[in-house]
Amino acid sequence: MTRGPAGSNKRGVENSPSSRTGLARLRGLRRALEEAVLGQEEALAGLCDALLAGELGHTPAGRPRSIVLILGLTGTGKTRAVAAASSHLYGTDAIARINAAEFASGQRVPLLLGSGPGQPGLLGAEIARLRRAGGRILLIDEIEKADPRVSDLLLGIEEASVTLASGERLDLSDLHIVATSNIGSQAIVELEGVARSSLRRYVEQEAAAHFRPEVVARFSAILVFAQLSRDTQVRICRKMLEEEVAFQSGVLSRRFGHPHLVRAEPGVWTRLVSEGWSRRLGARPMRNAVERRVRGALVEAQLRGALGPGVSETVLTCDARSGVRAAVGRADYVL
Repeated sequence: MTRGPAGSNKRGVENSPSSRTGLARLRGLRRALEEAVLGQEEALAGLCDALLAGELGHTPAGRPRSIVLILGLTGTGKTRAVAAASSHLYGTDAIARINAAEFASGQRVPLLLGSGPGQPGLLGAEIARLRRAGGRILLIDEIEKADPRVSDLLLGIEEASVTLASGERLDLSDLHIVATSNIGSQAIVELEGVARSSLRRYVEQEAAAHFRPEVVARFSAILVFAQLSRDTQVRICRKMLEEEVAFQSGVLSRRFGHPHLVRAEPGVWTRLVSEGWSRRLGARPMRNAVERRVRGALVEAQLRGALGPGVSETVLTCDARSGVRAAVGRADYVL
């Protein structure tokens, strides 16, 4: 990427104020994030602000578009928010992803940077894949688990470049860099009910105690994803169920060669909420429950021969004895 001299930051051209479509897309970012991730309005607002500043060129030339740290419990939407931002801004949910837990030892740095000519390492390969897909977000998961030398390497990007073992200088100045961490998770659980502003300050202090001050100073934003309340998980369950039955409707329609609708009765999501609710693990058990129960019911219907060509609708029902089941109706299709 060709860069102008300092002070002539040319990033964000595709979202220039002269581009109505670009500005409309940027204005819609916060809404897109809130539709994708429920119950995290405060953190999503901060993520939106950091990304928009980078997109519109309000960060110094020669540095990444933004460097963001997201803290919080697992299953609260951290990675989903990043993928949703990429999808909205760049038309692809592709992100370059580094699992920092795989680099708990400094001896694994060659895996990250490569071992010589023709060996770009994981970082080089991920960035190359990202650019082919048109994305611009590098996600570093569980950054607190990396060896300090690795986290320093990944976050020591004030000049937005990393030199690979091959000698190639990897320019990161056109990227947003987002690191996630479970630091403060125990406090988030134990301090349930405490005002979010107080909880956020406490978790930020834990992060500052873990990372050296000069590392913390590199972040343009530090965000805390809150623990998901039961009401929020109910909303998430309904959304997941809607997405899953829509997906399965498409699968069966393509398989049978005619429209097929999968829908769920209200009692289904009530059952799934009771099965998937988790204070510590967020929405992950909920997604597992939705996918397992819906797909299991459809598989069972197919195995008993009730679901096949000529069927136009499958209704998911629920009762205390048998759990989630698929009730199949016949259509007017003559195949």
